Amino acid sequence: MHKNIQNKIIIQLLTWISFLNLFFGCAGSRQVRVEDLGLSIPEAWITPFPSSENLSGNWWSKFEDSALDTLLVKYKQESPDLKTLLHNRKIAAQNLSLSNASIYPSINAAVTADSNVQNLSGFGFADSFFNSSSKSDSANNEAQSSDEILTFGNTSYGLRFNLQWEVDIWGRLMNGRKAAHKDYESIIYDLSYFQFSSMVRVAQLYFSAKEAASQLELSKESYNSLKEIRDLVKERYEKGLRSSLDYRLAETSVSTSVVNIESKKNILKSLNRQIEILIGSYPSGDYVKSPVISPKLPNIPVNLPASIIEKRPDIRSLMLKMESSGYRFEQSRRDLLPGITINGSVGTSAQDIKNILGKDYGIWSMGMGLTSPIFNGGRLRSIKEINHHNFENSKQELIRGILGAFSEIEQFLELDKSLEIQDRALSVAVEQSKDAYELSKERYDKGVTTLESVLNSQRQYNTIRSQHLAIRRKTIENRLSLILAMGGEIDSD
Repeated sequence: MHKNIQNKIIIQLLTWISFLNLFFGCAGSRQVRVEDLGLSIPEAWITPFPSSENLSGNWWSKFEDSALDTLLVKYKQESPDLKTLLHNRKIAAQNLSLSNASIYPSINAAVTADSNVQNLSGFGFADSFFNSSSKSDSANNEAQSSDEILTFGNTSYGLRFNLQWEVDIWGRLMNGRKAAHKDYESIIYDLSYFQFSSMVRVAQLYFSAKEAASQLELSKESYNSLKEIRDLVKERYEKGLRSSLDYRLAETSVSTSVVNIESKKNILKSLNRQIEILIGSYPSGDYVKSPVISPKLPNIPVNLPASIIEKRPDIRSLMLKMESSGYRFEQSRRDLLPGITINGSVGTSAQDIKNILGKDYGIWSMGMGLTSPIFNGGRLRSIKEINHHNFENSKQELIRGILGAFSEIEQFLELDKSLEIQDRALSVAVEQSKDAYELSKERYDKGVTTLESVLNSQRQYNTIRSQHLAIRRKTIENRLSLILAMGGEIDSD
């Protein structure tokens, strides 16, 4: 009868706790929206987009460069950075599981085997107190040691299941759980952004190596041209048709071109080794050899709304961090409220191990505790204020991140237009400087102009071609940075 009453009380208690948990235990924050930050997002970009077709999917395929495709595939499969990224993602998932576990009861099982030995001296009795005998036995008692103590032992076995549960009636643990979940999502977005940005950096590094290979090819071409001029001047100098000054100028130009070739080789080797390390290969410095740079560019859809900025993984991460800070602030507010803890155990206890599963030897206990902060030196209120300011800081971080993203995109759009203008101008300059160089050689051959004029025109021709190669690489690099700044794969639908 008494046991039934206890069961009813426990059932009613759990029912009320469940009701309170449902009514009060909701999280106190809501999803962060950019509209709530007080930012004015324009409907259109200040800088116009480049005219191009729509882009979606694999941006690197637009270059039509099989070597780049192979590099990115190998980077995905072999990169130590991406393998570390994968493990960090798994660590984040396990940390989330740890946070989720806090709202569930803790149940532990224990099997015990206890043996103990007691003596009467521990209870304040001597052996003689229980073994008083007649005077006729005094001789025997004198034969025994006056220090003899009576001892007895006991052995018991037990099987128990222990329960401990903090009832989340105010939603404190639930807010902590939601904060941890937002932190996990934020980490996933950070890792996703790192993965995409690292692939973009690999592609940019690849095209830097392609430019370096082109610059090396240009230096070798310049060397051959200067060597041809030097041989011509030397031949005429030996015949007395040209001065010693012309010969020395020609020889100096050949020597400096050798230095330039070695410098370009070192740059190419260094870039190649960086690529090889990224894909987990031995840094031999020979990965990129072809000097041909793709003339194609990934497309950017026109008339994209400025709100596409919200697709950026790093911006999504900042939004989630702000939401997490909000949940932690709500959690710290609820830390000021009383808490309920339920403790219980059920199991068996017997002196013979074969009876350990017998229902007649069952034991159980159930208890509930109510705790409430009374005085803690203002620690909990200080934590609440700290979390409140952390929430406000996360809001400002999000605002800075969004404004920074807008600035990046506008800058890359403007630079894209500027690079296009520079590319057209340098294309004209290359043709004109080439003609000037050819004309100066003809005039020198006829004795109309000086060798110095020929060398200057040749130097200018090569410098302009070198600048053209650099602008071409910068155009590709800027276009990839623009795709990254707009959040990755772009789909106009």
